[in-house]
Amino acid sequence: MNRSILAIALLLTACSREGAFSNDPSLYQSNTTTLTPGVQAVRVGEGGPAYPACASSGLVVNLSPGGEAYLPLRAAPFTEAQEVARLGEGAKLFLCQRSLDQRWQGVVVPPVDSPQLDCGVAATLANASAYAGPCKSGWVLSSFVRPVAG
Repeated sequence: MNRSILAIALLLTACSREGAFSNDPSLYQSNTTTLTPGVQAVRVGEGGPAYPACASSGLVVNLSPGGEAYLPLRAAPFTEAQEVARLGEGAKLFLCQRSLDQRWQGVVVPPVDSPQLDCGVAATLANASAYAGPCKSGWVLSSFVRPVAG
């Protein structure tokens, strides 16, 4: 008997209108402020102390005159992120990190007038950290990057 009373009480509590969802749309409208992804620093030294801070190099490829005239270097691995720089076909990149979905490469870009500059990423690091060197860094779509030797 006590169990059936308890079961009925629980059932009535679960079916009560108090705390139920409302049909009032004003309760569910989000803030109209546009969300931005912000900045996600490129991390260097992720391979550990036995490897250079950025383990490989690459070039910007697959730009087409009818489509992409440049590859945007972004502040975070999102299309909506702020554009930091514009990279042309053949631009040299140091490949340092990948996004979790592998669609984006975290890169360090030597200046066009000094493509041989290693931007401080040829040395090894004891611990991984955000890149804070002299060159620009950011995120590019992986489909526009071809890894190259040295």
